[in-house]
Amino acid sequence: MNRLHNQVAVVTGGGSGIGAASARRLAAEGGAVAVVDLHADAAEQTAQDIRSAGGRAQAYEADVRDRERIGEVIDAVVDDFGDIGVLFTGAGVSGARIDSHEMSVNDWQSVLDINLNGTFFAVQAVLPSLLRRGGGSIITCGSTSSYVATQGGLAPYRASKGGVKMLTQTLAVEYAPQGIRVNSVCPGAVKTNLSANTASIVPAGGTVRNPSKPLSVPLGRYGEPEEIASVVAFLASSDASYITGQAILVDGGVTAE
Repeated sequence: MNRLHNQVAVVTGGGSGIGAASARRLAAEGGAVAVVDLHADAAEQTAQDIRSAGGRAQAYEADVRDRERIGEVIDAVVDDFGDIGVLFTGAGVSGARIDSHEMSVNDWQSVLDINLNGTFFAVQAVLPSLLRRGGGSIITCGSTSSYVATQGGLAPYRASKGGVKMLTQTLAVEYAPQGIRVNSVCPGAVKTNLSANTASIVPAGGTVRNPSKPLSVPLGRYGEPEEIASVVAFLASSDASYITGQAILVDGGVTAE
């Protein structure tokens, strides 16, 4: 497929997991991809993978919590590639599973700063380019936690992902007249190193506990990052031209039970 030919796509959290898989898929669809990540070496590895496969990509280092830095990176992307047509906000952390009565202010705030504030800062930085271009597609990264609390704990994560869902719907209505579609992909359990990345970025206080029960997936397995990336690519493309304000669950049936 070549659905993103001559389009510029920005992927935050593009150094690993769903973000890296989405960056590779958007490039395979013909897009020039700006791979943005907190870890410069990880971003560069994804960009190199894309270039080795014949695509176009450039790595950029940024912390999505830093509004000024995100703005600088987006300006650099526009200088390097031109106006942006697609944004996927893949940067995120899960937070530690800590009982709410033991949770510190940092345990709470650090997750919201990345998942919710970081999503908004990236969107805000990209919007002027999308408006100049005359439209485009924003895809945020939600979760099954945007809808349900399948297990106890993870209050900051679930609150942040619920916020991402409502932010997505609000932006979709706000910018529909300008031709900007805004949707959210909501993964269930996916094989990524999210927990390890979280521990390195936002060390937890309190007593971290294990889930009370293993997650049951009707399809009988966890998802692959590439399966989420395929939905991101669809939402980015003109195949989804009449879809906006939606949160698409990609969870193997978890929320159907």
